[in-house]
Amino acid sequence: MRAYTSSRHPLITALAASAVAVLLLAGCGGDSDEKSSTSNGSSTTAATGSGPDLSDADWVDMTGEADVNVQARDNIFVKPYIEVKAGATVTFTNRGRNQHNVLAVPEGKFATIEADDLEPGASQEVTFQAPGDYPYYCSLHGTSTKGMVGAIRVVE
Repeated sequence: MRAYTSSRHPLITALAASAVAVLLLAGCGGDSDEKSSTSNGSSTTAATGSGPDLSDADWVDMTGEADVNVQARDNIFVKPYIEVKAGATVTFTNRGRNQHNVLAVPEGKFATIEADDLEPGASQEVTFQAPGDYPYYCSLHGTSTKGMVGAIRVVE
């Protein structure tokens, strides 16, 4: 019996490629810009491409802590949703085996921590002065809305 190869049947190859393309595009639905309010009156953006959905986040109150740390491990942030007082400095430490980065959503809301600066074992600090929500993500292990995401909530 002969092996079936696509080079002998270009029509089947083209149909298979078209089917894969349709399936991939079907997962790229439109985003909405729905907003919701949190208990403290600040607004959060639902998972829209502008940050993770914070409406169901399990916030860890670190407003009384002198040292505020977030660990980047492989594919997760440990304590991804923390609440701190204005003026707090948060230390991001890579406790994983791979490089990580920390990107603000939207870009520029706080200084980016580049992957070269967050090698395994390395730490970087970010100080948050103004109250508000500061979503972030690791672009190496997620997107701005899913995967390796988190947020800092800064309160007065």
